[in-house]
Order: sequence, then C-alpha cells, then structure tokens
Amino acid sequence: MGHGTLEPLGKGVYLFRWPRGVVVSPLLVTAEGVIAVDPIDAEAARAYRAAIRQLTDAPVRAVIYSHDHRDHIVGAAELGPEAEIIAHPRARERILRRRDPDILLPTRLVQDEEELRFGQHRVEVRYFGPNHSASNIGLLFETDAGRLLFFCDLVEPGLAPYRNLPDTDVLGLLETLAACRTLGADLVLGGHAGPATAEWIDGYAQFFHELLAATARAYRAQGGQAPLPGEDGVAMTERVRLAVCQEAAAALRPRFGHWRGFDAWAPQTADRLLLYLITGN
Repeated sequence: MGHGTLEPLGKGVYLFRWPRGVVVSPLLVTAEGVIAVDPIDAEAARAYRAAIRQLTDAPVRAVIYSHDHRDHIVGAAELGPEAEIIAHPRARERILRRRDPDILLPTRLVQDEEELRFGQHRVEVRYFGPNHSASNIGLLFETDAGRLLFFCDLVEPGLAPYRNLPDTDVLGLLETLAACRTLGADLVLGGHAGPATAEWIDGYAQFFHELLAATARAYRAQGGQAPLPGEDGVAMTERVRLAVCQEAAAALRPRFGHWRGFDAWAPQTADRLLLYLITGN
C-alpha cells in the first residue's frame, strides 16, 4: 500500500496528500468522528484511513463527495464502510446514471447553500451551478489561518488549468469564480494543489478571461472558419485551431507562463475555449 501524508491546518482540519495521483483531500477531526472529503481511489482510501488512525480511533462518520468525477470519489467503501455519504443531488444523478460499482451512492444530499454541523464544528456548502462539473460544490472550513475554501479542480494554486477542461461548463466556470469572490475565504485549496491565499481565485478568473479574449482575437485574425483556396474543411479546421491555440497561449505567457504546466496545458485550454466561442457551450 502506498503512503500519504497529513498536514494540520488547525481547528481539527487536516489535509491528506496522496502523492501517487498528486491529489489532496481535506478532513475534519471531531469528538464524534472524522468527516473526510473525497476518498480518491481504493488504494488512496486505504492509506487515507491508515493516516487517520494515527490521529484518532474515532470512526469515519461521513464522507463528502466534492463532485461526481471518479478520479476523486472512488474508494469510500475502503475509507469509511459505515459512513454517511454526502453529495449534491447532481452528483447522485450522475453516479446513478453511470452505474459505477466502484462508487458508493450518496445517502445524504445537500442543498445549494447549507451548513453541515458536526458537534462544535461546521462545514459550509456552496453550489453555484455547473462549472468544472455539473455537481461541483465548494466547502468552507474554519482553520487557524482563517476560512479555507476547498473547491476541487476549480482553482489550483500555482498550477495552470488542466488541459482541455474536460466536462467543464465554460460560462458556469466563469460565473462560479465570480461567486467565490463573495465567500470571504482567506485560503483556497484545489484537489491537486494548495492551500494558498484566496488571491488565487482572482488569478484564475483573470487567466480565463484573458485567455478567452486572446482566443477570440486570434480566431478573428485567422478569419474564423474560412478555408484557403483548395483547402478542405478538415484541413482548415486543424490549421485554424493550431494557430489560434498557439497565439492565444503566447499572449498569456508573459503574465502566466510561470504557472506549472502552462506550456503543456494552456494551448489545450485555449482549444476548449475556442470550441466555446464556436458552439456557445
């Protein structure tokens, strides 16, 4: 079994880091039991549970799914076999539809805005609609350093947005980032990086707005989807797409090029934004 690490943030909040998938999940240790977020996968969940046992003998009372993507929510049966599984209704809908035997079905559904209480502790839930997925929720924890916003895969401090934004609602993503600014968070944590100061929320919003604008400019400069003489539709599409993605990423490199993964992923993210400009979705 692989090994993960625990990082204390104070007021009962810890971070479980799983190096094999470069994944991080928060947890809350209370007198009544442990509230864990995102078991990750079966192997990680076993390491997660072993790490918890180093802190407390209390059972894992609840497991919260941040969203429905299976790279974060497989393994709850290993982490807390008797635990309550908490998720947004949209997550349960998607899990049911896929009939994935590796994922335990949620047993408690949260509202779009709700406060979960566990003894003297609380976790605030916020759902702003589709963004990184149709079911992604933000979770707010109180720590020694202030309010921590965990929004898995939405804001990853120090890390460029992942490739072609799989399953992302682009407009919803922009709207959710704007809404996150109102939450009064001091720290932000993604599912793969952080925590860092909440300024990263603004940083991500600026990245997406600037990349969208740069993609639109580059698309216009290419003449849209107009083929050259003798060029068929497939060749035109690929020529325009390649040029737009390269130009848009180059426009952002002076400001954001130091973000980890920028050179590999920013052109592919521009490709996804180009599809948004073409289709509206």
